[in-house]
Order: sequence, then structure tokens, then C-alpha cells
Amino acid sequence: MLCPTAQIAIAAALPRHAEGDKTHVMFDAPPKPQRNPSFSRTLLRILLISAGSVAILLPAWLPNRPSAPLERGTVELLQAFLLAASAVMMFGASPHAGVYRPVCRVLGLGLMAAFAGEIEDFVSGMLHLRFPEAWIAGAFALAAIFTAFRHRRVVAHFIATLGQHAGAGLIAAALLIIYVFNRVMGSSAFWKASLGEAYSPNIPRICKGYLELLACYLIFIGALGLSLTLARRRQS
Repeated sequence: MLCPTAQIAIAAALPRHAEGDKTHVMFDAPPKPQRNPSFSRTLLRILLISAGSVAILLPAWLPNRPSAPLERGTVELLQAFLLAASAVMMFGASPHAGVYRPVCRVLGLGLMAAFAGEIEDFVSGMLHLRFPEAWIAGAFALAAIFTAFRHRRVVAHFIATLGQHAGAGLIAAALLIIYVFNRVMGSSAFWKASLGEAYSPNIPRICKGYLELLACYLIFIGALGLSLTLARRRQS
């Protein structure tokens, strides 16, 4: 690393073109943070992650009697809440994301579609009310597809660099739990073969519910990381 005096001398000694173009010299310099460190923001992130960790363990201490299925209802409600909170974070990061604003909107709309699917389980299963899940989730999904197609270059660039964004691995792990592990651990055939005569029909349902809750928590933490990363992108 050269001292500033030596850098200025080297820049002055470099030849210039006849047309008068200036030669630009780039030196190694520490990157300047876009935001000043904030203790309150760091504390808020720690509290959000800690609250989510406590929330996914809370239903285990609640009763689950047929007359009062508090455990099952709380699990489904927490799943919907975590997805809704993830969508709110993505929409909140959108005004600060620069050229990545469409990406935040696409992710937020996709999370709202997932929220509509999860809240339907609570409304129909616990409250015994009809909920137009397909229409609402379909509307959010169509809006996300339309936004992604309208800004396809930005979305394609985001997908190509997805591994560089904080939280992408957590969301990938959540999808792996939902579409792979949940199909195995939530099946009655798996538990019948594992437990034999000790098998209970409630075991697959409980495992499936808690795996989905864990996946929603990972999506929540992943969305928190993505929102922080995208909100720091400068508009080019």
C-alpha cells in the first residue's frame, strides 16, 4: 500500500492522451459504509431472531385436547404470522433497495401468497370458516409473476447472484424442509415402519406441523437477511 504522496506522484507521471482524456487511477481504499453503525438496529435484529426462536417452541407447552386444540391452532397461526412478517420486511426494504425494488416487491408478493395458503389452514381448520385461499393466493402469485416479467432483467441478475445475498441459504433450507423432509417425516408410512405398534395417528401430523413451523422461521430469518442486503444496494 503506497502512501498518499507516492500515489499522487505516480498519477502525475502517467501520460495523457492527445485528445485531453484524463487517465483514471484506482487505488485500494477501504469501502465506506452506506450507513453509520446503529446499536438500536443491531439490537432490534437480535430481538427479532430471539423472538422467533422462542415462538417456534411455544406451542409445545400448550394443551392440544379435541375440545381445545391450542397447540395445533398456535402452530398454524405462527406459521402465517412468520410469513406475513417476512412479507412486511420485504415491502419495507423496497423503498431503499434502489434498482432492486422490483425484486423486493416480487419476494413480498410471493410471501403474501404463501401467507394466504397458511392462514387458510387456521381459518378453516380452527375457526371452521370458509376462506378463498385459491383466489387470494392466485392473485398475489399473478402479481408477482407480472412484476417479475416486467422487470425481468433485474430479477434475472438477482437470481444469478443469489448466492451472494445473505439469507438465501436459509430460504433454500426452508424449501428443502417443506418439499423433501416434510414429505418423509410427515408421512404415516414412515412412522408406522419406525414405531410399529407404538404408532399414533397424531405423530405424523405433529411432525409435519412443526417442520413447517421451522421452515417458516427459516424463511423469516432469510427474509430478514435479504431485506438488509437489498436495502443497502445503491441505485445505479
